[in-house]
Amino acid sequence: MQIGCRLSELRKRYGYTQKQLAEEINLSQQVISNIERNATTPDVEFLQGVADLYMISLDELVGRKVLLPKDSSYEKQILSVLETMDDTMKELSLRLLNEVAQHRGEKDGK
Repeated sequence: MQIGCRLSELRKRYGYTQKQLAEEINLSQQVISNIERNATTPDVEFLQGVADLYMISLDELVGRKVLLPKDSSYEKQILSVLETMDDTMKELSLRLLNEVAQHRGEKDGK
């Protein structure tokens, strides 16, 4: 997926129009339009501004998935998966982890 399509998809997911996004990050709507149509490439300042606005990482913003080595710790693998999730999925995952931890505590007699 080209970066412009990804940015357009995220803008819509976060509920912004091109005009609203442009106002939030102090650019013109035409610049946003050009980036989303892949007519121009976004610069780092633009990407940082959008990532900050959406409160996501630059990796998530550009759709980058970090591949971990197979011998990586479980914690790193879990964090890698979490980075790809939206807030709803993170909340569900936290509930599941709490259930597993509670079950484990009951099993150990705690």
